[in-house]
Amino acid sequence: VNSGHVDPALGVHYLLDNRRQRVNNVLSNSFGFGGTNCSLVFGRAG
Repeated sequence: VNSGHVDPALGVHYLLDNRRQRVNNVLSNSFGFGGTNCSLVFGRAG
């Protein structure tokens, strides 16, 4: 967004700084030339 100030009236919650949080699932998308694409999903065991 390249913005230091977001109008609260917009109702959009941009992450403007780092935040530590436990993550249970992640998704990584990779796109390459010629249709070489891959998506990986990782989740915590248990």
